Amino acid sequence: MPQINILKKNQNGYIIIAALLLLGLLTIISVSAINMSRTELQISTNELLYEKAFYAAESGLQHVTELLIIQYVAGNSAILASGGAPNWSFALQGAVDSDGDRIGDFAGSVAVINKKLDDIDILVRIWNNDDPGGGPITDRDGLIYARSVAKGPRGALCRIEMLLEGSMNGPAVAGYSAQEGAGPGNNFVSSDADVMTDFTMTRLAAN
Repeated sequence: MPQINILKKNQNGYIIIAALLLLGLLTIISVSAINMSRTELQISTNELLYEKAFYAAESGLQHVTELLIIQYVAGNSAILASGGAPNWSFALQGAVDSDGDRIGDFAGSVAVINKKLDDIDILVRIWNNDDPGGGPITDRDGLIYARSVAKGPRGALCRIEMLLEGSMNGPAVAGYSAQEGAGPGNNFVSSDADVMTDFTMTRLAAN
């Protein structure tokens, strides 16, 4: 009687290969997920650092603007009272003509704020624009530039630049002869020795 032999194939090797392939695939997916999470974390951190630099630069510019407004009024009251045109020349003292073109520029600008706020360095500088008849320290058109630069960790950097325009309105003091000269006949009190030169107007509050 004939015999039939059935050969059974051993599939243990295929199972090991399939398991290794699956393990490798899972490893690749895990590494990719970790790298993606790390990248997203770095992006979020960089955005946060940039936002901090932006707000620091903005606050520096706002602070300088408010400071300059106070100085502008104080520095131009006498000029306005005498009939002159208000200007920013008082704030430009210390600026230099860096490239010899007789025009104000950032390289020769005046540092108004240079300080460290937490972990961010803030630098605010001002310089004169290219105005006819003006120069690095002489303003003729009431316009100057201001730039705020904030530098933070990991190279976070923000620059904000703006053009400031200053103007004041008010009557010039004229026809006031009480102290036009010194001595009898030229002043209200004959014992006054000096000529009045500052005609700044002061507003008194009513009681």
